[in-house]
Amino acid sequence: MLLWKTLVQGLSASFLALGKIALILFPLLILIEIAKELGWLDWATRKVAGLLRRLELPERAALPLAAGIIIGLTYSAGILLGAVKEKGWTERELTLLWIFLGLNHAIIEDTAIFAALGIPALAVLLVRLVPTVLVTWGMARVLKSQELTGTGDVD
Repeated sequence: MLLWKTLVQGLSASFLALGKIALILFPLLILIEIAKELGWLDWATRKVAGLLRRLELPERAALPLAAGIIIGLTYSAGILLGAVKEKGWTERELTLLWIFLGLNHAIIEDTAIFAALGIPALAVLLVRLVPTVLVTWGMARVLKSQELTGTGDVD
């Protein structure tokens, strides 16, 4: 009987948490589509482009980064692949792009979900954003020094 009660409580808590996540995720995805149609996504990517230069990423990384940061790698895969195929990316630029996104994908979506579950949003943002910027910036320096010394060649 205890096992059955535990199973029922676990399932009901899981469905309640899933409902909270859906209440955050669905409106967020709808807002992203509206932002894209109204040109707000383009405005946001222009704002991100200035920060990208500091991380030694090209401005063309703004749209794939914005998509990955907002909605994650799964939902933004089409945008990411399209941007990479259309532009002449260097191996260094792609490496930095994937490092940043690998560490920081879906930060807006995840923060909203964690906030709905009672975790402080600012703490979630800082814990993910600060190390990501430091690692990306550091890796940009490493890759640049390898390019200058010629030690980073892969054959």
